[in-house]
Amino acid sequence: MKNSVSIYLFITILLSSCTKEMIQYYSFPEKTWYSEENVKFNIHIEDTTRLYSLDFAIRHTTSYTYQNIIFFTHHYHNDMKISTDTFNIDLADLRGKWYGKGKRDIRELNGLDYQVDKFYKKGAHTFELELAMRDNNNIKINQLNHISDISLFVLDINE
Repeated sequence: MKNSVSIYLFITILLSSCTKEMIQYYSFPEKTWYSEENVKFNIHIEDTTRLYSLDFAIRHTTSYTYQNIIFFTHHYHNDMKISTDTFNIDLADLRGKWYGKGKRDIRELNGLDYQVDKFYKKGAHTFELELAMRDNNNIKINQLNHISDISLFVLDINE
């Protein structure tokens, strides 16, 4: 019994020293993302000698109308804009089969790498997501229904 507790404690310490994860969630009221509603995730970096990986996860219902989702990600460091990236994420294949996993009418797609293995400057970092969906005739979509949540996973990777 004593040996199994020691082994469990050793494995827990080993695993926790390799990767530390911060997760931030945003839930859309009424499962709708409005174009004027930008989603902000704030993280604070203290140790600039460590590598960080950022991943997104998106949760939607099976009633979602589109095959993909498009949004801009604006990165700010200490309130100064550093970059803007565009994400075009496929949520379903051409036949309409969802890539995300889930039960009943909810699907979640994980592991949408934003930036992998990057050293970040010390201080406050904000990642602001702006809806960038367009309809076929290039008209901006002001209301994206059946999107329930989006998450940002910040992985602290210890080499």
